[in-house]
Amino acid sequence: MTALLAAAGIAAAAAGLYAVWRAIWGYPDPSAPRVLAYHKTVRFKLGGTWVSPRRFERQIDALLGSGSRFIGETEFLLTLEGRRPGSAGEVLLTFDDGYEDFARHAAPVLEARGIPALIFLVSGYAGRRNEWELPAPGRGARHMDWETVRGLCERGFSFGSHTVTHRPLTRLAPREAAAELARSRRQIAEQTGRPVRSLSYPFGMADRRLARAAREAGYRAAFVLAPPRGEKGADPFLLRRDGVWVIDTPWTIRTKLSRRGLFWLEDCKERAISACSVLTPLATGAWRTGGSPDGGGGEDAAG
Repeated sequence: MTALLAAAGIAAAAAGLYAVWRAIWGYPDPSAPRVLAYHKTVRFKLGGTWVSPRRFERQIDALLGSGSRFIGETEFLLTLEGRRPGSAGEVLLTFDDGYEDFARHAAPVLEARGIPALIFLVSGYAGRRNEWELPAPGRGARHMDWETVRGLCERGFSFGSHTVTHRPLTRLAPREAAAELARSRRQIAEQTGRPVRSLSYPFGMADRRLARAAREAGYRAAFVLAPPRGEKGADPFLLRRDGVWVIDTPWTIRTKLSRRGLFWLEDCKERAISACSVLTPLATGAWRTGGSPDGGGGEDAAG
């Protein structure tokens, strides 16, 4: 009897959560290309924004085996702008922050399978360790230097902006946020010799004001980790991405990409993780300071 009551309580809670989710957000457009967001591919890190290289390889192979077709940034943008027909089976693979481990672990896996990827760089941290994660042993991760970035460009990878200092833009004054968007775009273009077309908002957070600022800065698309309340993912400057975390499996990733069934539960998980991420810049004070807006940063800077 106790087990039955517990099961009934869980079912009722799940039904209530689903009803609230459906009323506020609901299922997104099933025809839009899917976008996955990775961060670190390392053997172990405290926190949830990493997957091991072996698990990453298995996830990619599982997606290939299930019929997913990986597209690059150009194909995605053309589809977004209505200049190319897309399909529900297409996936754009993205990586936030531009950590060194992408070049070491993820790039070889993708190159061996002919898979493109879009990497979002924090331009003021090239060759440096980040400063916005909670202080703990093994937490700091080093970002790729510009020489590495240019080499990956030559190998077919695309690069977008993750701002200059990785501060949460929603907490900055409009003029300061606009400067982050413009400077990062300019710095990355100068270093790579290629246009910077896409933006990933730090901590996955944005609003209508920032969407307008991204458009005015010259981007063609900008991504959040989950669209704000009332957004269905149609705004090209508030585009949905589905994060991949240490707790994810090939099954949960396919569920994220399905846009049906238990997708709602994965979306709730995404929104909970995004909400918790707000605590990081508050705890570290990163929203106040950040790195040098000119892409320097002292003796630890490189490239």
